[in-house]
Amino acid sequence: MYSARHQTADRLGPASMQTIIISVTPLFAVIFLGYFAAKSRMFDTRAVGVLATFVFTFAMPPMLFRLMATADLAAIVEFRFLGVYLYGELLLFAAGAIFSGWLLRGGLAEMTIQGFGSSFSNGVVIGLPLMLAVFGERGGPPSLLIITLDVFLFSLVTILLEFARAGKSGKQGSAIIKEAGFAVLRNPVAMATALGIVWGLTGFGLTPLIDKTFGFIGQAGPPAGLFALGLSLGLRPIAGGLGPATGMALFKLFAHPAIVWLIATYLIPLDPFWRAAAVLFAACPVGANVFVFAQQYSVGVASSSTAILISTAISMLTITALLLVLLPI
Repeated sequence: MYSARHQTADRLGPASMQTIIISVTPLFAVIFLGYFAAKSRMFDTRAVGVLATFVFTFAMPPMLFRLMATADLAAIVEFRFLGVYLYGELLLFAAGAIFSGWLLRGGLAEMTIQGFGSSFSNGVVIGLPLMLAVFGERGGPPSLLIITLDVFLFSLVTILLEFARAGKSGKQGSAIIKEAGFAVLRNPVAMATALGIVWGLTGFGLTPLIDKTFGFIGQAGPPAGLFALGLSLGLRPIAGGLGPATGMALFKLFAHPAIVWLIATYLIPLDPFWRAAAVLFAACPVGANVFVFAQQYSVGVASSSTAILISTAISMLTITALLLVLLPI
């Protein structure tokens, strides 16, 4: 059960601006601390890499595994919710790709990165902590469902980028798909979530020792991830690609939550809580993995970096405003 404070938060009305700010501000305050530390030259790019490795390899995976392994999977698997979010994500992916191909004259690789940045939320670092802060433990299941669903998006992006690269390397289609599959399997966050689901289905549960250990190290994940994000933003100045970056940020912060709300309201109606969860997650800024993919495939590096910086800076205002509209639920 989540606390009385979060039960109150679930019934917020227009006069609850203070409660919303209390829920949202700590997350962005940690990002700002990381940004300040970077601008003060207390850390360099090597520190960002070390901290990011800790977060995504050693802290977040145990946390996600524990959450999924101890969750009532039969109760949290909402297929209509997954359908709403996937539909919205794919629509925004297509819109971003078309924007790149039609207006920016981008090729397949550029279209893929633009579509990815237009539809992929910073779920692990911002989405999950935000949902837990606003909704308490009830915010965990929808966040984890979307994080699990993003394995599909990672696979799609990897396959498309490998196909774009294949035009230069001459790889066969089967080799591309195989390489994409291995790329997903090497993702610690995706695999921890999937393994947690499998373990939860066995019904074995977790021993107190494992539960306590995973919970302890997992607590470090969200704040360390937010701090690392602030560091990377502070050390990554606006490098160009303002046209594509602005397109990504606008699609992500405004079009994505709007489309998800329309789908969840009229096409595949959800109850108020699940609709609010889908819209709030969609309103999160561009995910850091967009830059990771851009670097790995040497395409859209400047635009993705700038889009993450712009969308993260603006999202504190847009998310706060959105919460005032979404709540009470």
